[in-house]
Amino acid sequence: MHEGQLIFFGGVGKSGGVQVLYGKGKQAVLFDFGVEHSSLLFPKQLTLYEPVGATPGRELRQYLLGGMTAPLLELYDPEQMNGLDPAMVRRAWGDREFPHFESLSLFIGHMHTDHIAVLPYVHPDIPVYMNFDAHSLFRGMVAGGHSPDTKAQIKACDDLSVIDFGEFTMQIVEMDHNATGAAGIIIDDGTHRIAYTGDWRRQGKHPERIDRFIELCRDRQIDLLITEGTRLTSDPSAVLSYQMTEDELLSRFSEIVGIADGLVYLQMSPRDLERMANMIAIATEKGRKVVMEASHAVIWHTANREGLRILDGHPALDEAIRIVDATVTKGMAVPYETISLEEMAEQKCEYVYFFKFPDLAHLIELETLGDLQERSHFIQSDYSVKLDHADVAKYLKTFGITGHSLSNGGHAHPEAISDMIERIAPKAVITLHSRYPESQNARGVKAYHPKKGETVSVSSILAAAVSAGNG
Repeated sequence: MHEGQLIFFGGVGKSGGVQVLYGKGKQAVLFDFGVEHSSLLFPKQLTLYEPVGATPGRELRQYLLGGMTAPLLELYDPEQMNGLDPAMVRRAWGDREFPHFESLSLFIGHMHTDHIAVLPYVHPDIPVYMNFDAHSLFRGMVAGGHSPDTKAQIKACDDLSVIDFGEFTMQIVEMDHNATGAAGIIIDDGTHRIAYTGDWRRQGKHPERIDRFIELCRDRQIDLLITEGTRLTSDPSAVLSYQMTEDELLSRFSEIVGIADGLVYLQMSPRDLERMANMIAIATEKGRKVVMEASHAVIWHTANREGLRILDGHPALDEAIRIVDATVTKGMAVPYETISLEEMAEQKCEYVYFFKFPDLAHLIELETLGDLQERSHFIQSDYSVKLDHADVAKYLKTFGITGHSLSNGGHAHPEAISDMIERIAPKAVITLHSRYPESQNARGVKAYHPKKGETVSVSSILAAAVSAGNG
């Protein structure tokens, strides 16, 4: 009988970049396909300032030669490798040999770049499974220029759907994270059951999803839990316990929009479409018109056209959106009417501007034209560029704009992770997506700490737990 085994290609002792392969017999699935934040390269994002990105057209070669993605060449589009020598790829992994599987599949947990960076370079024959709403968001990101497309066979899956690979099954379970459509998985090979949380949080809009995941794991008697630990520090007890809930965040947003007499700038991630919808609805309730940077508007429009289930019947879907014309790039097809900076400046009190950091220069016109007595407000809401960024701070000071940080993050507090481990009560736990996995309080459950590039059988991990008295 074949044993189930895990290979850890990324996310070990680092933030982001989870790439873990589970295989048994001839079948294997790789869950998540990003690169670590601390890698030599990090994919360019429109929200970041001058990142060190890969050379256009040579991205996959550089990820492979830099040891930033799994050295399983059958995963990748041959055209993107441009004749890359497999021996050179193996050398980046110390010439280590890895198990071979006849059939490979991918699972993508959510649409943050550190989990999907390599998706555009996947072989056209590889099936890629993801939650339905994650797929809708991906289509929006491609349309809005936030991600290249992929030739792979994407299979959009319903919540709780089960994929049968023959040697094992994989169930997709919706979670709560600050990217729409985030999901984890439960793998069952008939002998062992493995749960992977993906990125998750309790302070979001849907803590009930986390409770459901825990109950599913308890009912299935999970043997091995793999969780993220992004917020772990060398001393988790020092992490502030208070975390603003999503409802508190939205209430505070409503208050700011209500008192503002000038323009309201809103920096938020367009990958959190539920927050975007709620903020659109609040803005219109407060008598404000919604204007957007063009790529944000395209993501919003395309994802909803794809049928986002989480926003079914949401009042924001009926609200008028306008696009700031200065953000429209050549050849871009815009789904809404445009508005000029001059028009916005003349009636600052009428608008909430869903804003993107690279467009800071817009503030020069928006704040010097029109009524200069109206004081604007600038809201940073879980956006990668913070209020204390030198350029943002300079603009706020120059124009006397009031800044607000409305953020609650996408990741679980260390105590929440400990609570999950205790409630699920697996035989062993692995913490990935963390610089400090050893600091996790597993509350008596045996913790296993894999190394990057390690291949290990599930049974040996569990045997170690048994020998430690946790069987």
